[in-house]
Amino acid sequence: MHSTRNTRASNSRLAYNANGLRSVPLDDAVRVLADAGYDGIELSLNGQHVDPWAFSAADADRLHRVLEETGLVACSLATGDPHLLSELPFEPALVDPDPAERERRLDLLRRGVRIGVRVGVPLVVFSTGSRHPAVDAADADRWLDEGVARLLDTLHDELDAQGLPRGSTVLGIEPEPGFHCQTNAEVAAVIARTGSEDLWLSQDLGHTVVVEDDPIGSLSRHLPITRHLQVEDIAGRVHAHLVPGDGDVDFAAVGRALGTDGLDGWISVELYDHDPVHREAARRSREHLQRFLPRLSGAVDLTGAGQRAHAAGS
Repeated sequence: MHSTRNTRASNSRLAYNANGLRSVPLDDAVRVLADAGYDGIELSLNGQHVDPWAFSAADADRLHRVLEETGLVACSLATGDPHLLSELPFEPALVDPDPAERERRLDLLRRGVRIGVRVGVPLVVFSTGSRHPAVDAADADRWLDEGVARLLDTLHDELDAQGLPRGSTVLGIEPEPGFHCQTNAEVAAVIARTGSEDLWLSQDLGHTVVVEDDPIGSLSRHLPITRHLQVEDIAGRVHAHLVPGDGDVDFAAVGRALGTDGLDGWISVELYDHDPVHREAARRSREHLQRFLPRLSGAVDLTGAGQRAHAAGS
């Protein structure tokens, strides 16, 4: 079913993950990114910006106002903050052997799904978490599939309650190094088992570089089921997010893999540990990516005309 999806369009749009601006209020984060020339912001479920236990209708209204004021788009909601439920990062997981612990994670993600629908993001992203060594992979798959089915039910119930059409918000699974699903192919298998048009792959370029032997090939092969691409640079296949251009990632090859039409979805910079220098990190990331990714909004062409147009509009 998913192999027939068409994810190519005339332009890719560039966003920045708000988890890289945790030191400033969400309103200010939106303005910073708008001033830096971004098209969108990837919201992050955390205590600073979108608190899953406290985010209110008034908070959503305030966010909508600043988005309308700046023209920025809230392109997704990432639910991957490592310490929302435990001092241990990303625990408990969707594949925890304890049903009560799995339920705690599901409750958090269901809150995220409801917030995502009410805010109006097109995509809510989550990860599987780590599989404990004593847990059999088949059991983990079964628990994961059960959890995903419940998240899809929550999504559909919330869309219906808000009078919104199916597909206006969908779910994405992000592979993460060391997690039960850490490769694009492993997420693709979950999507295939689920068979839902409302479940997609949310690729992370750096994660693919860290865990996969042919990251560019994997990126390309899985574009038909990809709704969102997070990007950062990586050095020496070590899982530490760097500003694009500061590591080993061949962004020219990434651009070729995306093709002349780019990605029908969002490309989002994720630099969660660059908060102290978020303005500089956002500026440098955008400039580097514009050089290499085709059809990126405002992309710089090799003749220099794009650079001149960007300079004239800045």
